[in-house]
Amino acid sequence: MPRRATPPRERILAAAHTEFAARGLAGARIDSIAREAEASKERLYAHFATKRDLFDAALGESIDRWLSAIPFDAHDLPGWASRLYEHLATHADDARLLLWGQIEGASLPSPGVVDHDQLEARREAVRQAQESGEVNARWDADELLTMLFGLVLAWFVTPDATNLHVGPDERRRDVVEQAVRQLVATVEVPGA
Repeated sequence: MPRRATPPRERILAAAHTEFAARGLAGARIDSIAREAEASKERLYAHFATKRDLFDAALGESIDRWLSAIPFDAHDLPGWASRLYEHLATHADDARLLLWGQIEGASLPSPGVVDHDQLEARREAVRQAQESGEVNARWDADELLTMLFGLVLAWFVTPDATNLHVGPDERRRDVVEQAVRQLVATVEVPGA
């Protein structure tokens, strides 16, 4: 079998991303990941000491990918949330892996997942937008970011919402944007 030109660590992470997104940490098989990556289990364990380390690295790489693809914008939280929804709906494995991370108890500032400084920069950007009057200050920055993320993920965790199978839905994207717009509005929105 011809070797891929991609370095082994990258092949292992790509295979792990697919396997963990489909089966989670407990259900994923190291044998399957190694086979798909065209790497031995020994090579895999040379890069990642444990299955959990590999899971965290795959999750971290997935999160890094959408953090880069959808830059955070505290001055346009509705637009940011709708773009994040669309990205996750288009990249279903990223959404699935994120949900498996929640089930497995991975927290964003875990080693190898998301840098603590990135999270603090987002909090500070929200605080500044609140101080300038662009974003409602009735919520603590962490509370607001949690609610925004919850709105983005609502379609992925709601029973009978087939989002993980059909791709982005324009109406759902618009609902996310409108809901965030109401949540961050500095003036009470009638009927909200």
